[in-house]
Amino acid sequence: MIANRTLELLSLLQTQKEWTGDGLSERLGVSPRTVRRDINRLRELGYPVTATKGPSGYYRLSRGARLPPLIVDDEQALAIALSLQTAPASVTGMGDATKRALNSIRELLPPHLAHRLATFSIEQIENAWELAPPQVDPALLAQLSTAAQQRDLVRFSYRSVGLDAEDSEVLAEPHRLVVWSGRWYLVGYDQQRRSWHAYRLDRIRHLTLTSWRFRERQVPDDDITRFVQNQPDRGDAPESWPCWGTVLMECPAQLVAKWAPGAASFEAIDDRITRIRMGAWSWSALIGFLITFSCRFTVEGPPELVEAARKVMGRIDVEITRPDGEPRPGRGPGLSAGASG
Repeated sequence: MIANRTLELLSLLQTQKEWTGDGLSERLGVSPRTVRRDINRLRELGYPVTATKGPSGYYRLSRGARLPPLIVDDEQALAIALSLQTAPASVTGMGDATKRALNSIRELLPPHLAHRLATFSIEQIENAWELAPPQVDPALLAQLSTAAQQRDLVRFSYRSVGLDAEDSEVLAEPHRLVVWSGRWYLVGYDQQRRSWHAYRLDRIRHLTLTSWRFRERQVPDDDITRFVQNQPDRGDAPESWPCWGTVLMECPAQLVAKWAPGAASFEAIDDRITRIRMGAWSWSALIGFLITFSCRFTVEGPPELVEAARKVMGRIDVEITRPDGEPRPGRGPGLSAGASG
């Protein structure tokens, strides 16, 4: 009985940052004096429980020098196990650690939970449309995360994309790490250029933590997702896809940014024309994606994409039914393309 209550107390302290003595007493159905004895028992077991005195006093499970045993319920255990099975492989060297963590959980699960987990045997299949995301160094993640929490300026070399790509030196205020489409981004403020950017972590080199602190700034867009999606330089390098092309679309940039794949990059020419650069596994696949926008587009290059556009558009010959029920051949609405280059 005492052991069960102690485990329940530990679970409560892990699920909420702070508890008053009265709150714990009510949840456990015991007196405040019993709560204090159970708190001392947890401390003897190595759990660093801190307490403040007074009418507004509270108990808190602090971080210790080592990771104590965790108490999770059935659904939490299954959620952790499923997450480990479906975790994206975008961090270097984490595959083995993920497998070991999953095996540790499986060995500790009671029989009824082990049986439930066995029914969730998951096999991930590679998606031919989206290439595997570039991997990032876990040490880089840790450094940037710490710098963002402590508001430390960072300096690094950054490789942009394009024919004239070259490394640029950046002195940035790290704000937040974001994962989108399997790719890691650092949302930060460039002090030299005086502007906000979303930096791809796989393009960051020679990161240095400075001893300078910065004051908190207001991100220009409250929606971090929208901010990252609207970055013009967000795509993969051209060599990452077998086929890569550039197209002018009669479509506003905000719509292109929202619906284009995360690997694409774009440039707003004016309020209705957008230049988009993206890759695919074939030239026809590129044209097929562009057709989904149902707008006119002009292929700028390369010549292989121009030829693919001519062939694909020539094959789109749908039957349009007239009011009298007689079919007549015709081209589908909104599926037109020009070609240059």
